[in-house]
Amino acid sequence: MNAVLRNEMIDCLNLQWGTYVARLQGFSKKDLSAFLQGQGYARLQDLLAHVAAWWQVGMRKVADFQRDPAIEHPANDVDAFNASAVAEVRDLPEVTVINTFETTRLQLLDLIQTLSDADLNTPKINHQLAMETVGHWQDHQVS
Repeated sequence: MNAVLRNEMIDCLNLQWGTYVARLQGFSKKDLSAFLQGQGYARLQDLLAHVAAWWQVGMRKVADFQRDPAIEHPANDVDAFNASAVAEVRDLPEVTVINTFETTRLQLLDLIQTLSDADLNTPKINHQLAMETVGHWQDHQVS
């Protein structure tokens, strides 16, 4: 992924991810079910938990890159990670997961807004944040 500007990430978090839950909740039950199935999830909270979990990992990686730009993170087992994120919210009410999603979105937004230009322009950091915002949106976008 090419370098992404700070304002592109902020706009994505505000205009796309910031309205995501409301847009999905506006779907009919049938349309929501079809969308979620297409995404590989049974419930809205499963999809939201997945996104929030990746955002949390991304923020931890950014902190690691700030401490040690040479650090290399091992590849994640994506399927196992996603299954774990879903399992963690299995018994939680939808509203709790929505609140966690929104809190995490705001934390990521704050990180991007307050990150120094030098850090944001570090290739590893920019790539990580671009994947978490714009890249992940491309995977899960709604019209």
